[in-house]
Amino acid sequence: MARKPIGHERVAAMTGVNPNWLMRFVRDHPEVRKLTAGAETPHLAGAIDVHVHADPCSLIPRAQSYTEVAIECANAGMRAVVRKDHSYSTVGEAVAIQRHVDHLVESGRLANRIEVYGGIPTRFGRGPELVRDALRTGMLKEIWMNPVGGVPLVESTRVYPEVLDLIKLAAERGIGLNLGPPNHSLAYAGIDDYDGLAPLVDAVAKIGCVACLDHPLSSYDVDEIDRLTPPGVYAGLFCFPSLPSIIKGPLADPQETLDLVRRIGAGRCIVASDVGTMLEPSTMESLRLMIRFLLGLGLPGPAVDQMLKVNPAKLIGLSTPSLADEASFPRAAE
Repeated sequence: MARKPIGHERVAAMTGVNPNWLMRFVRDHPEVRKLTAGAETPHLAGAIDVHVHADPCSLIPRAQSYTEVAIECANAGMRAVVRKDHSYSTVGEAVAIQRHVDHLVESGRLANRIEVYGGIPTRFGRGPELVRDALRTGMLKEIWMNPVGGVPLVESTRVYPEVLDLIKLAAERGIGLNLGPPNHSLAYAGIDDYDGLAPLVDAVAKIGCVACLDHPLSSYDVDEIDRLTPPGVYAGLFCFPSLPSIIKGPLADPQETLDLVRRIGAGRCIVASDVGTMLEPSTMESLRLMIRFLLGLGLPGPAVDQMLKVNPAKLIGLSTPSLADEASFPRAAE
């Protein structure tokens, strides 16, 4: 089943036909009035962004390089970043940038160290040979499944055997999977998004790998996302489509984000950026706005930290932080 479009009345309310949208939003979400400048800053300390886009990008020009993103995130006290590209590996780039970051820290030019990682998309292959060499670097943290233009991973309701082998290898080595919707690739020839992803999710859950759905609110309704997030599979609560994007989708219904978190719980969601085109805010600006948005919706701070710090760490195989020990997180650069 395809994701249902936002209803006409809802669209009318969100596009200014109803001038009372602002007051109604504040009435429905009174926590908005309690927000203060910098409310998001403590939640960035120790955060992990598992879905960074940067330039050069095979899909579209981006406003920042991965080096620039990493340094901005380090200055905010974040713990780690993982870069995605739809066509090529970002592992080698991560190795080089990590060395640069470490040099800046050692020379006193950067206050906080950040861990810089990469991933590999199933763009031109779908078996274990795709990632074996990159595993030696220690910098491979995600496999991007169903990237734009990627090879199909499912035929009818059957997951290809070599894909199962890839999932098993990821489980053995603690590599996270990013599960994109089939509509990312024309190679699926019109398969329904839910029917095309459900077999992959079932395989991931059975094998015991950890995965994250790629911005599921753009392809599935909340009921479908609930079914697609068994234990070990998280829903990606990304800046798009939770926040409007001129280039990706100018309408975003805040209620859908709230409904999703209420339905499946913060323990099954991961917040990440997934932005960076020339017509979007930067990674850091988007994360700041996303955190304020979640707090404004009334989500408690510990729930936001769960989605920004704990769940992402589980996805990419890092040690899980204790949210009770905030002193262990680095501080934003002065």
